[in-house]
Amino acid sequence: MTDTLLPERIKNITQHIFQLPTLPTTGAKLIELIDNPETSATELSQLIASDQVLVAQILKLANSSYYGFPRQINTLTLAIVVLGFDTLKNLGLSISVIDRFSKLSEELSFDFSLFWEHAIACGIASKMIARENKYRVSGEGFVTGLLHDIGKLVVNLYFRKEFEKIFWLMLESNEPMYKVELRVLENVNHADIGAWLAEKWNLPPKLVEGIRYHHNPAKVCQNPQLPAIVHVADYLVKSLGVGFSGDFSTPQYDVQVLDLLQLEKDEQGNINLGYYLQCLTEELEKAQIFFHVISPKEKVLTQKLSQNHKGAC
Repeated sequence: MTDTLLPERIKNITQHIFQLPTLPTTGAKLIELIDNPETSATELSQLIASDQVLVAQILKLANSSYYGFPRQINTLTLAIVVLGFDTLKNLGLSISVIDRFSKLSEELSFDFSLFWEHAIACGIASKMIARENKYRVSGEGFVTGLLHDIGKLVVNLYFRKEFEKIFWLMLESNEPMYKVELRVLENVNHADIGAWLAEKWNLPPKLVEGIRYHHNPAKVCQNPQLPAIVHVADYLVKSLGVGFSGDFSTPQYDVQVLDLLQLEKDEQGNINLGYYLQCLTEELEKAQIFFHVISPKEKVLTQKLSQNHKGAC
């Protein structure tokens, strides 16, 4: 599509997107190396060693009780072996993205830490659902879940007047944010903007598609599974009340995902919410250290999860 066919509003949004910072060099190279099947732990170690913050967080995670390694891990190469490439990619990308936007967090009109608490939980929920559905790379679920709402930060930072209008219309109507955005931003919403940003960061096309279609996965013809996974994860995390995504509307899901994924259903044929909230609560409790390592304020997940949804999964 040429520029002459684009509404002026979308042109302006696109221009703002290209003014945003790029992904840090270490984060971008980390993704590239891990996606290469010939990459060794030594090569990764050499790259990560240049980023002392990332080194400290990787060693902290590798030595946590979550992994239960019998002895102290003191070298980066051993930590990489213990964590695995998939976890390392998740950790590196999470830290890189959060670091990029944390520099702008004081300009946001909502709580940055709660936003990332929701995003990280969506990453964990997406990975859980991907694993259950035997999706080929469950780590793709984590990364896409983590980044699915990244476009909301752009709208909030660069389109303040429009964001305020979206906010009040959302409160009045109880409509989901993305639907209100389509009216205010001339058929553009945060999912579109997030996908543009992901493209700028040279993220894999599947992840870009997962971000763009996480509200309407059935629109994807060739690979609807990943956006459907993130769609359900977002619904579960909102239902559990983890963090805050900026959306006040009642959590709901597109029933078409029932045809796209293998999901536990209740007697009415709906997503078995009780079952999945139990499973997600257990996953989040196991991943407390992950929250502590990568959340902006290094705070653990709030205790409101703990007792209400425990049970066998």
